[in-house]
Amino acid sequence: MTYEEIAAFRTLIEQVERKGPHAAQLYAYETEYLAAPEGISVIVPVHNGADEMVELMISLANQSLERSRFEVIFALNGCSDASRAVVDRFAATSGVDTVIIESENPSVAQARNEALHLARFRQATFVDHDDHLSRAYLEECVSLSDYRSVIVSNIIKLENGALAEDYAQTVVARGFESSHIHGPDDIALCFRVYTLNAIKTAPTYMLRRIDYDPNLAHSEDVNFWRDLFHRFTPITIKSPTRRDMYFRKVISHSLSRKHTDFYDKAKPRFHILDRIAQDADLYSCDSPQRKFDLQLKELIMETLANLGRD
Repeated sequence: MTYEEIAAFRTLIEQVERKGPHAAQLYAYETEYLAAPEGISVIVPVHNGADEMVELMISLANQSLERSRFEVIFALNGCSDASRAVVDRFAATSGVDTVIIESENPSVAQARNEALHLARFRQATFVDHDDHLSRAYLEECVSLSDYRSVIVSNIIKLENGALAEDYAQTVVARGFESSHIHGPDDIALCFRVYTLNAIKTAPTYMLRRIDYDPNLAHSEDVNFWRDLFHRFTPITIKSPTRRDMYFRKVISHSLSRKHTDFYDKAKPRFHILDRIAQDADLYSCDSPQRKFDLQLKELIMETLANLGRD
């Protein structure tokens, strides 16, 4: 699809939504959205990242998007190294509008929650401190975004310094073969729950109304995006190009990817399954939320069956 075709299709979806029974709910935050400046806030939680942020900072300083249309919010959490000095140096020399917040608690979830409430642009995106972005990443996210859309990124995994196949990217490619835009009811077409780890960008008004659960050691992203999809049933868009490359570096000691045993990995997934069971009667069988949860339940059950018991 071309960019023009994506925009035209999205306009049709939104025209139908505005005439539908849920229009007031779906467009309740439009005034807030339009009052914010057009652009994107980059949320970067940092935990002892002094030796791992070089590539990220180079990629942020070299973004093709105009400086006036983005900011970077570094949320330092539980840092005991030189992370603050590294971030201060970036703020002083990069020319990028930079916000720095600090907490003694080493919690990625808490860091993201606090940073989101400071975001001032219409869109926000999450980047881990040991990952980095293609030069046109932010520009592409802004060009594809709107009030109702979340953006699925192209994920490139770097493992031990080499490119590796990323399952999320494989599923993203399959889910968007026929169309680069899917409405709320198209979950079966775009394998939506399988792409949760590839969704990095959404309207700020959506993100700041959902909290990351700091009590989850794993699957906090899945839990977060499930809540967002349940509440806002957004349109899902993927770039028709590969300008929005998100380079995901796999480092064993990253706070969000730390090694835990089987039970620590399984417990948060059972928590999500419990929530799915509790919410089963809230929505009709043909609702986007029920379809989403049925697919998510299948994915979690498959994951649990394959978790290593070492």
